[in-house]
Amino acid sequence: MKKNFYTRNYFFGLSIAIFIMSLIAFSDNMITDVHQESNSNPFMIIHGLIMFSWTIVLIIQTNHIRKLNIAQHKKFGIIGFVIAIFMLLSINYLAYMGPDFVDLPFFGKANRLFVPAFALVLLFAYLKRQNSVLHQYFIFTGMLLCLEPILSRFCGNLGLNPVHLAFPIWLGLWLSLFLYDIISRRKLHPILYLGFIFFLGVYVVVS
Repeated sequence: MKKNFYTRNYFFGLSIAIFIMSLIAFSDNMITDVHQESNSNPFMIIHGLIMFSWTIVLIIQTNHIRKLNIAQHKKFGIIGFVIAIFMLLSINYLAYMGPDFVDLPFFGKANRLFVPAFALVLLFAYLKRQNSVLHQYFIFTGMLLCLEPILSRFCGNLGLNPVHLAFPIWLGLWLSLFLYDIISRRKLHPILYLGFIFFLGVYVVVS
C-alpha cells in the first residue's frame, strides 16, 4: 500500500472535517439559539453528546493509526464500539419517536434507510477489525451514508443553501475516499463503490 502525506493523514483529516462540520451544524444548539425546543428535551441532549463522542472517537482512533499506535487503537476500540452501539440505539429511538416513514421528506426517508445499512457495516467493521483495510472502509462508508443531517445544518448555519450545496460537499467526500483508495492501492475497493451505488440508489428510490 503506497503511503504519502495524503494517504497517511487521510482518515485523520476526514474525521476532523466531520467533527468541525458537526460543530458548525449544531452551533445553534450550543451557542446561538440555546433556548430552542430541542434543547429542553433531555434525550436530544443525550443523543447529541453521543454523536459528538463518536466523532471524537474517530479522531482519536485515526490518529492512533496515523502514528502507528496499534496497541492503543485496539484498547480504545472497545470504548468506540460501545459508543457506536449507543449511537445506533439513540438514532433508532429518534426514528421510532419521529414521523411515520410515509410522512417524511425524501431525505428523511433516505436517512431511515441508511441507518440500518450503517448498523450493518459497523458490525462488519467490528468483525473484520483484524483487517485494517476492511475495518476502515466499512466504518467510513457507513459514516458517509449518514452525513445528510450534518451537511444540511452545516450549510444552513453558514448561510448557504443546503439544497444546492449539501450534495456537492457530500459527493466531494465520497470522491476523496475513492482518491485515497486509488492512490494507496491502485484500485477501487468494492466496499466503496458498492456503498456509493447504494447511496445513489436510495435517493433514486425515495425521490
